[in-house]
Parts: sequence; C-alpha cells; structure tokens
Amino acid sequence: MAYFTAVLTPDGDGWRSVDVDLEAGSPEELGDVLRGAVGDDAAVLAVLEREDEWFAFVRTDGDDTRVFVSDAVAAADSSYAELFAELPPAAEVPPPGDGDGGADDEDGPDDDERSSGAVQGLGEAVWAGDPELLADLGCPATTITRLAVSGPDPSTATVEVGELLGFAEVLEALR
Repeated sequence: MAYFTAVLTPDGDGWRSVDVDLEAGSPEELGDVLRGAVGDDAAVLAVLEREDEWFAFVRTDGDDTRVFVSDAVAAADSSYAELFAELPPAAEVPPPGDGDGGADDEDGPDDDERSSGAVQGLGEAVWAGDPELLADLGCPATTITRLAVSGPDPSTATVEVGELLGFAEVLEALR
C-alpha cells in the first residue's frame, strides 16, 4: 500500500507546499524537520495518508508539535508507527465539544461512551492524538473525529479538511 505525504504552511491568504522528505520518527523529530523546512516559527502542517487505511496530521507551531491519526491500530503497523506510539488513544481523550470533559456537561456523551472511546454515537473510535490540533484554523475537533470514525477514504477525509482550511487545491495538485 502506498503513502501520500504533503507538507504545507500558511502563505498570506492561502497555503503553499514545502518540499520535505518526511522520515519516520518521533513527533519531536518530525517537528524539528518541519520547523527546519520553513526556517522560522511559522505553522507547518504535514498531511499523511496510508492508502485505504488511515490519515494523520502533524502540526508544528514554534516548539509545539501535535499529532492526530485516524486509526492508531492500523498506523501501528506502518513505517510511521514511531510517530504514533506515544499518542493517547481516543478512550483517554475527552470527546470533542464536551466542554471540560466533566460528566455533568449537558450535551456531552455519557460515561459509557467516554470510557469506550465512542464519539458522539458514531461507534468505536480508534483514533489517537490531539483532535483539537486544527480547531483554531477552522476544522473543529468534531469534524476530524467524525472523519476518523466514519471511515471515509483517507484522501477524501484530508480533502474535506483541506476544503475547510483552504488547502484542498494545493493538496490535490501534489497528488
């Protein structure tokens, strides 16, 4: 199965691709590579897809590196496994939109859903990492987890995120 990777950075009112060879490694190692590609503290976003299996985003802002993967189980058998090895599974992350994660949030899932990793009634979640990593750019955590749980083709999922954030055309041009 093939991988697709793209590295993007905001450029004025849009996004541009950055030519970087993404090597497997820890989030910190990949973050260093991404930061080095733009030469400053600009935001950098890596998009990774494993054909028919999973998608992932790695974002750096300054010293901060955050990762999200749609299927941690499948990704654990990939050449990028080290990148996802230390991520908290969905069952340990409060569901998106659940306020502070407390059991008394009116609109949040009940304790059984939270402990099983189910996300807003969509079924068992196998995603891992930080579902909020793109929220400030315009892709809410609920969207990224819905795409992970509902299981569209990874390229369809990354294009949907790209449409929300404004990089879909750049992503498609790189394919």
